[in-house]
Amino acid sequence: MAELERFLVESRVDVVGVFGYSDEDGTEAATLPDHLPQDVVDERVARITDLVEELTSQRAEERIGTTVSVLIEGPDGEGRALHQAPEVDGTTMVAGAAIGSIVTATVVASEGVDLVAEL
Repeated sequence: MAELERFLVESRVDVVGVFGYSDEDGTEAATLPDHLPQDVVDERVARITDLVEELTSQRAEERIGTTVSVLIEGPDGEGRALHQAPEVDGTTMVAGAAIGSIVTATVVASEGVDLVAEL
């Protein structure tokens, strides 16, 4: 667990998916002995999730002042920068940008993992 936490802190990644192990029918791993109790898995997932949320929010703050390309996908300039996957990562808001456009904008603020940028 400590090694994973160290890796996450040192790697400075933009996004991380966190989930607990679960058996999948027909896999060799499902037949292995000594699985962790579900409460231990849940505690570890919560611990890593909390760390990841803090680290990815810090990473978003570090983008303030940088230039990003943003695909505008929704009303009011809601879109996603190149490093943001649809529906799972944060968004980037660019006021005044038209839906369907790709714009270059400067990040002026962050709200958690979400970015606010200006044309």
